[in-house]
Parts: sequence; structure tokens; C-alpha cells
Amino acid sequence: MLEAVIPYLTMPEKTLVDLPVIGQLKLQVFGPLVAIGVLIAMQRVLTYAKQKDMDEFMVRDLMFWVLVFGFTISHWVSVIFYFPQDVIKNPWLLLMIWNGLSSVGGFFGALVGVWWFARKHNQPRLPLIDALVFGFVTGFTFGRLGCSLVHDHPGTFVENLPSWLSWLEVMAVGPWPGTGGRFRLDLGLLEFLYDVGIVIFVYLIYGWKKDRRPGHLTGLVCMLYAPYRFLLDFARGPQDPRYLGLTTAHYATLALFLIGVYLIFIRKEKPEDRKWAKDSVRIAAEKKAAEARAAENEQPATKAST
Repeated sequence: MLEAVIPYLTMPEKTLVDLPVIGQLKLQVFGPLVAIGVLIAMQRVLTYAKQKDMDEFMVRDLMFWVLVFGFTISHWVSVIFYFPQDVIKNPWLLLMIWNGLSSVGGFFGALVGVWWFARKHNQPRLPLIDALVFGFVTGFTFGRLGCSLVHDHPGTFVENLPSWLSWLEVMAVGPWPGTGGRFRLDLGLLEFLYDVGIVIFVYLIYGWKKDRRPGHLTGLVCMLYAPYRFLLDFARGPQDPRYLGLTTAHYATLALFLIGVYLIFIRKEKPEDRKWAKDSVRIAAEKKAAEARAAENEQPATKAST
């Protein structure tokens, strides 16, 4: 087994500043990869929106607010459910958004952001969520690549794996520092490899340009992601808290899977699902307004010449 393991790689990092209360601000490979992922994801969202004739300006505003809600709630879920003792010691940790993120918290935060935005602008939610999911699969994959390189999701040691997960031993990473040469799973790496497959499927196989009912893409991604993530969380290290024997991600991915089942097999399309703000309507209105202004400017010039 030891010949098949993946070597533990240490990525360089630099402490930028050490601030009181906040602590050290470090530059790690994780941050730049997340930033790259966000930028690429935003571009993919805009590509999807253009294909579906969604108002580009509306979608740009949507992405801004979803990022705000997503990163904030992602951090809160991470520190409150996985490191509650740290929050008790230093409540300021709740404001240190850069200090720990939870993927399932990010999902929930993004949903809160979409719900708030759609309600404020009177837009159907499912088409907006589909657009975000189309870009999210790329951004999330870059984030998981960062997780795998900084090893911030250590799994259980291989000797402690349940027998029904023993097939994962070939993906063990080690020797893990500070463990006396032991090997363990890197859950960030395992999820990254699976997420690459989801990206390939969504962009190259799924046929996203087809006129599918709103919510179909979201439901499909939920059903693809949730079972694998649910399985992986049985290989989490003992340092992560459990609630009735399951992690926070276990419960969240169960909910995601049920959402996927509902969107794919149960929910029927409604007429209002397609009443999103159209980019073609916005462009036509802007063109008409520009022509009206031009006509107004021509009238004084005509009167002056006569």
C-alpha cells in the first residue's frame, strides 16, 4: 500500500502582517487559487446568462451579492459548527472571513443571497440559481484544488478506515507531518478529483445550451455531488465534531440530494419560471432611448438653421 500513496507536498507561504486580535495574515496558495476560481466562475456565469438571454447587468449584481452572502455564511458555518471552542475564546473570529470556509456553508449562503436578490428584484429564482451553478462548479473545483495543496481537510488515518472504505487506501497522502510517518486521506484532494469530473460533465456532456426547464441543471449537480460528499465525510478525521454520529456536511448533503430529487423528478415547470429580465429587452430599450435623445438634439439644430 505504501508504494501507492501520494507524497505530502508542502506549499510555500508568507506571513504578510501580524495584527492584534486578528492575528497573522498569511499569503498561501489557497487564496490565489480561490481568486482565480471566482474570476473564471463569474465569466462562465456570464457565458450562460448570454446564452439564455439574461440581463447582463442584473446577473453581475447578482454575482456580487451572492459572493458576499456566500463567503460570509460559509465562514460562519465553518467556525460555529467545526470550531465552536475557538469562537468562544475569540468572538472576533466571526469577522475573520478569510480564516476558514465551509463548502456546505457556502452553498447555504449562496441560496440565501439568491433568495434575497430575487425577492428584491422580482425575479424567478431557479433560472438565476442555474446560471450560478454553471459557474460555481468551476470556482468550487479551484477552491478544492487549493484545499488539497494546503491540506486543510485531513481525513482519517488509513489504519482507521472502515473496511467498506478500504479501497480509498490507494489515495492516501503521506508521510503526514507530526504523525510519526503515518498516512491519511486528504479529503480536499479526493473531492477535487471528483469535482473535475462534474465540470467535464456539465460543460462537455450535459448539453447546457439546450432549452431545459429551469432548475434542471441545479438538481442534477446536487444529485451528482451530494452522494460522493456524503460518503467522503465518513472518512473525516476524529478532530471534526459529530452530531448524532454525523457531521454537519452529512446533514447538508442529505438536504442537497433531496433538493436534487425534487427538482429533477417532482417539481413541474411554472409559467413564471421563465419571466427573468431579458438582455435583449434591455438592449432594445437602451437603443430606443438613445434614438429618442438623438432626435431631441436634432430638433433645436433644425430650428436654429431655419
